[in-house]
Amino acid sequence: MRGVLRPLEWGLLGLSGLLGVLMAVILSSIGDEPQWLPEPDAHTQASARVQVAPNVPLENLAATWQAPLFSPDRSPDREVGNARVSSLANLTLSGIMITGNLQMALLKQANGPALTVRLGQTLPNGWRLEHLTPQSARFALDGRTQTLNLYAKRLPPPSSRPPVTLPREPLP
Repeated sequence: MRGVLRPLEWGLLGLSGLLGVLMAVILSSIGDEPQWLPEPDAHTQASARVQVAPNVPLENLAATWQAPLFSPDRSPDREVGNARVSSLANLTLSGIMITGNLQMALLKQANGPALTVRLGQTLPNGWRLEHLTPQSARFALDGRTQTLNLYAKRLPPPSSRPPVTLPREPLP
């Protein structure tokens, strides 16, 4: 074995020594103290105040529901409370929801948005939902009643043709 080290070996030996010292510094927890911010003085605490929204009268906010918000062709909602209809001819019962304490009918208008009405509530045209079953809803107005039934899709009648049969072939 030779007793003299080459310059590359001296460099690697110095690098390993430096890494050993660095590892010792890391494991000795030198420099782990937290760096706290200075305490705020009374002047900075007084300037940090909570901003409160201003009180605006309701009349000043009327433009928010009458003027366009996001679309330039938006117009105010139509008044539906003034329309009185004597029958439910333009409504179709599209669904019924009956749970423990919720009984609701889902109605589709012929030329308008869908409506939901709970048991005991009144439609915009004055009809009140008075009775609900899993297949029908009964409405009342001025002593008259009208029942709307769910449209039940029916299966087609069974075919009169015999079923397709495969020819018998012997098993191998």
